[in-house]
Amino acid sequence: MTRPPRDRAVGPWAREKLESLAAYLDYYTKVLKNQDWLRATWFVDAFAGAGFSPVRRSAQASSGEPLLFDDIFASRPEPEQVEYVKGSPRIALEVANPFTHYLFIERVPELVSELDGLRAEFPNRSIDIRSGDANEELQRFLALQIARKTNRGVVFLDPFGMNVPWTTVADIARTRWLEVIINFPLHMAIDRLLTRTGDIPQAWQERLDSTLGSGEWRELVYERQMDLLGDKVAKREDAAGRVLGWFRGRLGEAFGFVSPAQLISNTRGNPLYYLLWAGPHAAGLKGADYILGRKQREISRSARED
Repeated sequence: MTRPPRDRAVGPWAREKLESLAAYLDYYTKVLKNQDWLRATWFVDAFAGAGFSPVRRSAQASSGEPLLFDDIFASRPEPEQVEYVKGSPRIALEVANPFTHYLFIERVPELVSELDGLRAEFPNRSIDIRSGDANEELQRFLALQIARKTNRGVVFLDPFGMNVPWTTVADIARTRWLEVIINFPLHMAIDRLLTRTGDIPQAWQERLDSTLGSGEWRELVYERQMDLLGDKVAKREDAAGRVLGWFRGRLGEAFGFVSPAQLISNTRGNPLYYLLWAGPHAAGLKGADYILGRKQREISRSARED
């Protein structure tokens, strides 16, 4: 259900996510520029992909159903129409005030090879490329016990689907010097496992517990209702919003500060996932709040004007 597309292509909506990432990294590195106490800055991309990704044309659904999972990969661009966007590794490498260290994690050999080519393009950057499972490599990085007082860093968690357990997020939070920018796949993955009746296969429940870090989602998502057939369990109408709010709260408790959630939708306006920032410093929240909250502020302003 959460496998990545075979052709490496990304949907056009990826631009919005990458633009927000670029804006935050620019803000972050400017704030930390010329700080006397700072020894090093780090950018960790746990699902790095490649330097460039092709953008697929908008898929058209004849059924009118939301374009999710296989549906969003149904349309392939013709060769002469291929457009490329810069991937997150290149965006981070091109920031005006570069990070001291870059760690790119990728498990697909072809993409690892492409990432390796970035070293020649950016010879003045300290680039470490690791091939393997993102969570395992993140644990190896966290085990380095880098000094909190003199280091700062951003971890970008952008998996395709539910591939980041809460334990990994919590371990990052415990460093007290790392921030995270997270792709929270609420509509692409999580909500699709939350059946209307609450009859969820055990394997799905375990996946949800791992991603969300607790079984509390059950109480948030389901309620008991009475109908002509008697008492039954039913999914709440606002279940997705409840899960998002709860997960944001967990991030805030773990890190100290959490941003608004930036909704990323496909070209038909169907919601896909949310971009969230969490970190231990108020200065980071200031930038994340401005950048990730822009879309909602624009929607609110338009609603008032109407």
